[in-house]
Formats: sequence, structure tokens, C-alpha cells
Amino acid sequence: MKINGNKKMPHGNLPIYEKTCYGSGMKTDYEKAIEWLNKKAEKAGGITNLGKTVGAPASTFFRVLKGGSPPGADKLLDWISQLGGKIVFPDERMEGYTLIPKVVAQAGAGSSLITSDEVLGMYAFRDDFLRRVGVHAKESVMLDVIGHSMEPMIRHKDTILVDQSVKELRDGDIFLVGFGEELLVKRVQRTPRGWLLKSENRDFSDIVVEGPDLETFRVYGRVRWFGRVV
Repeated sequence: MKINGNKKMPHGNLPIYEKTCYGSGMKTDYEKAIEWLNKKAEKAGGITNLGKTVGAPASTFFRVLKGGSPPGADKLLDWISQLGGKIVFPDERMEGYTLIPKVVAQAGAGSSLITSDEVLGMYAFRDDFLRRVGVHAKESVMLDVIGHSMEPMIRHKDTILVDQSVKELRDGDIFLVGFGEELLVKRVQRTPRGWLLKSENRDFSDIVVEGPDLETFRVYGRVRWFGRVV
């Protein structure tokens, strides 16, 4: 099920992980590897620069990343290894860790209409950490935040982890919610007739959800973790 800014997301459900893993039209492992290398090339300033990093001939590396004939398996694995990647086979378990998907969708600390279910990558969390804080890993997803309304706690471009198994709002906690066609990350506060979606940054007004608005208000999960690059 494709989720975008022109369609309402289903009530209380954001089936990102299941759709990506089991839906139709999945990419092959080779296509995923080439896509990963192309993203690395963008960050490195171009295919030529990345090719120099892994010691690959410019013409060969450019041909492969642009969809030409594939390299030998040993060469491809060597490139991935040099760039910090690791091939994980279906029956291989990362002992003591669980992988959680990070998606293109962006939660608005303000507002966001960027709601794609494409997976950017899988991120490893220690099992003992997830158990300690009570996160249901199989129902969790990670996404970036855009906007400044949750600062100083959650900043623009931070990454959050959302436990989608927690759909019942709890007064004072931070949730990923849908309101109208927007995807928002807000602290929630109960009111006599509904909820307030509160920003940490007091320069931003609270959003009142009462009456008819409750019919289109959706809860996608509780925010349990955030991180940032410094």
C-alpha cells in the first residue's frame, strides 16, 4: 500500500515494514546493493570519487553503478566491505541485535507531507536495550524529523524510533500522529473533549483535536528513542 500526501493513511496503522519485506515488486539483492553504492557515491561527491576510494577503475565502476553489466561477485563484495557494508543472509542472525527499518517518511515537528514507505536501510539495536525500555522491535520503524517545533528536545533532522504497537495515547508522552494529511510528532495532553498536540518549542501553537477532528485523527505509535549526527 503506497502512502503519500494525496491519500489518507489507514487509521492507526503504518504498514511500512511488512509492505517492503513482503509486498510485490521487491528489488533483488543485487539491485539493493547497487542502490546502496549509488547513495554512497552521492555522499562521496560522485561515482568517480567513490571508485577511487575502493580502488576500482573509473570506467568499470561507472558502468556498474549506472546499470551496466554486473561485476564479479568477489569484486562487488570487496567494494561493499571497504565501504563498511555487510551482507546478511536470511538465515544469519546478528547475535544480540535486532534490525529496525528506517524509511523515507518524515515526521513533521511543525508539519510534514513527506510520507513514503520506501526503506532507506536497516539499523541495529541491542536486544537488551530494546527489552529494557520495552520496545516491540518487530512493530517499530525509524524516520527523520523535519521542522523545529519539538526543539530543544527533538531537533530538525533528528531520527526517531516509533513503536507502532503502542496506539493508546498516554497523557504527556510523545507520539507519531496523523492529522488531516500531515504526519506529526507531538507531545499529547488530554483535554475534557479530546487532545492537545503540544510542541516543545513555545514559538509554535498547540493543535486542538476535538469534536469532528477526532474522526480523522490517527495514532501511529509512541516515540521511544531519538538520535542525531553532530
